Amino acid sequence: MVPHMSKKNSFSSLVVIFLITFATTGVYAQILSFDKCGHHLVMETYEKKYPGFKEAVETTFENVRNTKNSGFSRNDVYIIDVVFHIVWKDSLENLHDSIILNQLAVLNKDYRLLNENRNEIRSIFKDLQTDAKIEFNLKEIIRVKTNANFQLSLSGLPDNVKNASEGGSKAVTPENVLNIWVCNIIPIPFIGGQILGYAYPPAGLDNWPANANAPSPGLDGVVLDFRVVGSNNPNILNVQGMDYDSHGRTCIHEVGHYLGLRHIWGDGGGIFGGSSCSVDDGMEDTPNQGEQTGFSCNKTRNTCTDVSNDLPDMLENYMDYSDESCQNIFTEDQVSHMRKVLENQRKGLIESQVNTSEINNYSFIKVSPNPGMGEFTIHYTSDSRVLLYTVYDISGKLLLSANPENDKQFKVFVSPGIYYINIIDVKGISTSTRFISY
Repeated sequence: MVPHMSKKNSFSSLVVIFLITFATTGVYAQILSFDKCGHHLVMETYEKKYPGFKEAVETTFENVRNTKNSGFSRNDVYIIDVVFHIVWKDSLENLHDSIILNQLAVLNKDYRLLNENRNEIRSIFKDLQTDAKIEFNLKEIIRVKTNANFQLSLSGLPDNVKNASEGGSKAVTPENVLNIWVCNIIPIPFIGGQILGYAYPPAGLDNWPANANAPSPGLDGVVLDFRVVGSNNPNILNVQGMDYDSHGRTCIHEVGHYLGLRHIWGDGGGIFGGSSCSVDDGMEDTPNQGEQTGFSCNKTRNTCTDVSNDLPDMLENYMDYSDESCQNIFTEDQVSHMRKVLENQRKGLIESQVNTSEINNYSFIKVSPNPGMGEFTIHYTSDSRVLLYTVYDISGKLLLSANPENDKQFKVFVSPGIYYINIIDVKGISTSTRFISY
C-alpha cells in the first residue's frame, strides 16, 4: 500500500526513476509513489531468482478461485496465531506493546467487519461488505536489537530482517504461524522510493514446475515499516516533507496479499502506470478499475466507464491504494478466496490450533453471542466449578475480576472492543478465550 500524502507533485520525477530502476524479489510491495507499486517488476525479478515463481503463483490463484467450497462451515471462525518480530536499531523502532496490541485490534476489527467506519461505505457496495470471520491471536512478541540495516536495493527487498545471522529474527514455524516483521525499511540511496510493507503470496508447492527452485518457507510472512504499525503510533513516516496518515491498514492490505488477494485494479497499466481496464483482480464482485486510487477518498472517481454494469471505483476496498481513513471493505468473493487459501495452501495456520491444549481448553468456555453488543453470557462447561474469572481488554488492562455466584453461567457487560476472559476453576485449570463487542 502506498502512502496518502499532503503534497503530490514534487514526487512525480522520483516515481518514474523508481519504477524504472527498482528490481526486487517476488513479493507484493507497497511503494511510496502515486502510480504503480511495482508488483509487475517484483514478479519479473523474482521469476529470475526462482524460475517458475510466476507460474506457481498464477496457478495457485486460479486453483483457489476454481475450488468449490470445502466441508468447512462458512460460519467457522478461523483463528491465526501471529508472531511479531520487532527488529530495532534505534529506540524509536522498538515499538511499545500497546502499539502492537493496537495493530492486532485493527486486524481483528477489519477482518471481522467491526471497524468503526464500516457504515461509511456507499450504498451501492453495502451488500458486498462481508465479515471474513478470520481472527488473529497474538502468540508472541520477539524483540531483537540489531546493528543491521534493512535497506531496499536494486537487487532486492530487505529479507535479511528474517535471518538471525544477518541481524534479523528467524521465522517461527511459518507453516503454522503468521510472522510479521517490524523494522525500519530504508529507501534506495540516491534514488529514493519507500515501501511501507510487503508480503509473499501463497504459491502452493504442488503448483511449482518440476525441478523449480521454490523460495525458502522461512521468508514467508509480512514485513512492515515501524512507522505504519497500529493507529496509535507516535512515529510518523515523512518523506520530503510529506506525512503518511496511518490507521494501521498497511497490515490489513499486506495480510490480504499473504492470503492470496491481488490489488483491486489488477496491476494493469504497464510500468509507467496509466489506466488499463483490460486487467482485473480475478474477483467477480469488485468493479472494474483501471488504476489505483491515488491515496484519496474521491468517491466520484470512475476509471473504467466503457464496461457493462458500470460502477465507480471501490476505493473503500482494503486492496486499493486509497486513503486509509476511507477503507472499510472486503467483498464476499475476496473473503471466500482468503478462506479457501486458509483451507488449502495455508491450512497449517488453522490446523495448528487443534493440537494445542490451550486451544482445546477453549471448548470449556462458551461465550454467547460472540460477537455481541455489550452483554455476554459466559458458560463454563467443564465438570469443575469456577473459582475466579478475569476479563482483560486488548491492551492487557484488567477490567473485571470476580467469583461468580452461579459458577457455571454468568453475565459480563463491556463496551465495544476485543476482550479476553480467563477462568480458573477449583482444580487450578486456567482457560482463556476471546470475545468481541461492537
